Amino acid sequence: MTIQVYEHHDIHDMDAFSGCRTFKSPIKTIGGELVPDFFALVNEEHEPLPARPVSKGYKLVSHLEMFRQQAAQLTDSALPTANVSVKDTVLDGGLRATREVHFNDVRLDMPVGRLTDSMVARMDTINSVDMSWAFQAFAGAYRAYCRNTQVFGGEKVYHAKRKHTRNLSPESITANSIVGLDTFHSNRDYFNRMRTIDLRPDEWREIMEQTLCHKAGRGAAETSDSAAKVNVALLGQMMHRFDQERADLGSNMWAGYNALTAWSTHVDRDANWLDEDGIERSRKARTTDANRVPHVRMQRQNRVRDVLNSPAWAEKLAA
Repeated sequence: MTIQVYEHHDIHDMDAFSGCRTFKSPIKTIGGELVPDFFALVNEEHEPLPARPVSKGYKLVSHLEMFRQQAAQLTDSALPTANVSVKDTVLDGGLRATREVHFNDVRLDMPVGRLTDSMVARMDTINSVDMSWAFQAFAGAYRAYCRNTQVFGGEKVYHAKRKHTRNLSPESITANSIVGLDTFHSNRDYFNRMRTIDLRPDEWREIMEQTLCHKAGRGAAETSDSAAKVNVALLGQMMHRFDQERADLGSNMWAGYNALTAWSTHVDRDANWLDEDGIERSRKARTTDANRVPHVRMQRQNRVRDVLNSPAWAEKLAA
């Protein structure tokens, strides 16, 4: 295994990944016929990489484009990025890569027994192009972690792990990690409280039915356990989002909050999920017009605010 490490202080410095652009290339037999449904991985010179073929459903995430997108998201966020320490690691000629960002002006105090351990906030992003690693994003206050997420030298605020399927949205995951870290830093006591309160899927469903997914009038459907009418498609999407978040963050109100903020943030991307019967569902993006995105996002943020101020949410938070 070859490892190249580049340490610097600029989130927009992509020198470590400049030679890591990877593409799918059709595979041909000796007779010149195309091999259906599978592709080889090649570099910018169209030279094959030492990796097995990937299927047509494999979501190839280029390190360079992904980290550029993350840097742009950080620039637009409230996190201070002028004083950062960045560690970029490229493995095996670009088949795998990681980026570690320490925000030196953001300190998080974490309790350790009767003591308090102060650490700078950090984000770690892990990616591969050869199916060897799932796409992962971490955020929080910790000194070390294992990719299997079982060992942490500190505390994570956000973590997501997704396979490279066609529904993978790395920009959504990195955006969520940024939002999670920023809001946790700004409202630490409130979010610490959220992480201590268990929230079961049936409780989440009930909150959604009473708030975000409540719908009156034509097109609404009655739920099986109440006379309330709900937006069934949105409810299915929010149940799926909560399942994803609680798999990484635990079945608690912090996972519910992250599901809500993910919905309010990503208004310009199609959503896909599996319903309770394992059937794939989809919901078209509310808008793809760049000029409309901020307006729609603000509308959703107002609806999320209504959820957080609702009796259903307050009652659970006070439990």
